[in-house]
Amino acid sequence: MTCTLLNINISLRETIMIAFALIALLLIIPFAIFDTLRSKNLTNTKKNLWILFILIAPYLGAIVYLFWGRKQKAL
Repeated sequence: MTCTLLNINISLRETIMIAFALIALLLIIPFAIFDTLRSKNLTNTKKNLWILFILIAPYLGAIVYLFWGRKQKAL
């Protein structure tokens, strides 16, 4: 089974993978940014650097922040 997206035939498996990527983009990345802004453990400089990292490398930045950045304590 194929569907057409912009005159490109893609399979159902590829459509599901694209859907998961979009869900991640719409849920995980904004969550990471808002969590960064709300964090009381990070200085403003660290918050800005984390947000910049999340915006430059969205998927990698959000995942790294969620697993490592949330545990950082202010110096």
